This record gives sequence, C-alpha cells and structure tokens, in this order.
Amino acid sequence: MRWPWQRHDRDLFRIGDIPLSTTYAAVPVTPSTALQHSAVWASVNLIAGSISTLPLAAYRVGERDPLPALPPILRSPSAGWSLPDFLYAALQSLLVRGNCYGLIVDRAGAGLLPAQVELLAPERVGVQVDNRVIWRIDGQEVDPASIWHVKAFTAPGQVLGLSPIQHARQAIGLGIGAERYAARFFGESAIPSGVLTSDQDIKQDRAEQLKARWKQAHSGHRDIAVLGQGARFQAVTIPPEQAQFLESTRANVATIARYFGVQPELIGGECGGSLTYANVEQRALDFLTFGLRPWLVRLEVALSALLSSTTTVKFNAAALVRTDLLTRYQAHESAIRAGWKLRSEVRELEDLPPIAGINDQEGPAVA
Repeated sequence: MRWPWQRHDRDLFRIGDIPLSTTYAAVPVTPSTALQHSAVWASVNLIAGSISTLPLAAYRVGERDPLPALPPILRSPSAGWSLPDFLYAALQSLLVRGNCYGLIVDRAGAGLLPAQVELLAPERVGVQVDNRVIWRIDGQEVDPASIWHVKAFTAPGQVLGLSPIQHARQAIGLGIGAERYAARFFGESAIPSGVLTSDQDIKQDRAEQLKARWKQAHSGHRDIAVLGQGARFQAVTIPPEQAQFLESTRANVATIARYFGVQPELIGGECGGSLTYANVEQRALDFLTFGLRPWLVRLEVALSALLSSTTTVKFNAAALVRTDLLTRYQAHESAIRAGWKLRSEVRELEDLPPIAGINDQEGPAVA
C-alpha cells in the first residue's frame, strides 16, 4: 500500500482518513479529531458558510448576462439537498480532507449531462495509479467518468489533493493538547480552593472539625467568614496567564488561521491592533480576495464541468462585502448619473421589486 504523499512511489492507493503520526504534543491528529479544535472548526465553518450562501449564476460562454435560471443540476444537485447544503459539504471535505468526491448517479438530456451527483464520504473512496487511474467505492472499481472529483491543494504528479490537516497537524495537536491539559488541570487536579491556618497547634481531629465547619457554613454561597483562635483563610488561585493556557491558546489560534488563510479575529482570535469601521471593511475585502477567491475559482471550475461546454457558472462575490447604506446609495447615484448603470439595475441590486412607470433613461414618470 502506498500513500499519496509518497511521490517517489509509482503505485498510489488511498482509502479513508490519512494515517497521521502522533504529534510532538502526543496527540494523534486525523481529519475527524481535528474538527474538535475550535479554531479548525471555526475556520472551516467560516469559509464553507461564506461561500455556500453566495448567489450563483450561470452564463453562456462569452456572454455577460446571466441565464434566467440555474440549470436543474445546480438547483437540486443531490437528492434531498439544496445547493447551499451541497456546497457547504463539498467545501468542508476540501478544507479538512483536501478532496471532495461525488458519484454521478443520473444523466439527462441529449448530451447525457450529469443530472444528479451524490457526495461520498471520503473513507468510502480509494484511488490507485497503475498506468491508469483506478477509482474504487467501497472496494469496487467504478467508471472514472462517473466520479466528480475536486482537489484542494495540488502538487505535481499527485492525483489527489493534499490534506491541510496533515500540514497543520503539529499546530492542531498542540492546541488540542493544551485544551485537554487545561481541562484536567482545572477539573481533576488536587489543588485546594483555599487554606485554613492557625497560630495554634492543631491536631488532626481538630483540623477535620475546622474544615467541616467551614464547608458547612460557606460552601455554595458567599457568606461572611468568622474565624477564631488565630485561624485565617487564604484562597489559592493560579492565574491562567501563569499557567500559559491563555497565551498558548491565543498563539495557537493565530497559527491555525494562517493555515486556512483567514484573519485570526474572524475566528475569535486577536487582531493585534484596534479595529475601526474603515479597516473592518478593508479586512472583509482582504478576506474575500486572499481567503475565499481560491476556493471560489475551484468550485466554479468544478461546477461548470457538470454543465455543457457552452455554459459556465460564477459566484457573486460582491454580495459578501456590502458597504453602509449612505455610501452604497451615493455610489448608485454616481453610476446612474454617469450613465453606466440603470435605475432598474440599482433596484435589482438592492433586492427591491421593479416599479411600473420607471423610465431608465429619464427617471420615474410623474403623475
């Protein structure tokens, strides 16, 4: 058996989770356990959720106006699945496993184009390269023409995409290990909540009595403590900063964010500076340009492959970044005055219904 990252081997075979070695933090990391890390889950959910809810339009190749409706396979790509659900599941597989697999189970039309694609759990799919690419589902060979395959991170000579979890496993293992250690430290350690001391010599039975009386009087509520015979109570606290739990967590979130190409503050991390309205808007544009654009292009190419050669699809990425109301209306007014945007187009962009009597050249008719 040979695994995809062993590029010096000619015969490649893969099925199920990539067997990743134990990390330096002594925490095994697989695509399944990686999602237990809050930063990994947040990054995957952010990218998959942002893209799967974007408007999608189909175009004739070479034309700028979208088709009046999406092709049937994009309206309902899988049985019982809407397009947003389908895209979210596909992106999650890409982000965690590096590959998304689908089985074309129905074809229609004169060209027998795909009419339904069922997404496959990655552990069901295997691929072997031996002079040709052999695809297997549940161990049974299938026609390569029936496989819809999308790769995330590619490398020369590789049939499959590379798993981001494999590259980030040390950082993910560190984060999971820190969370587990912190949970054990605060939940199972023998550190007492406080110490009762006295200037007098206290025997064992007297110490047990004092402890029992203290717990009976003050456990579960914040009452006034009254101590006698020189007794004093001192609470035992360990600042999380001293245990480095918070610091390690903050640094780990930033590391995970870099692997997924998102800003740390978008997944609950620290940005390292103050945020104002202006740079928040700029960060949204940066996220769209550098974080989402590669995934948008991959999906556009993959979805277009399910359609005829004369049809392509494109996401409306502008829907992700919307300015404030005043700025948007000023931009619309400038565009209408300059003549490169119509009033009806502006109303459509603002999700407003058309109004009878509007003349795109001269404005609304006056009664």
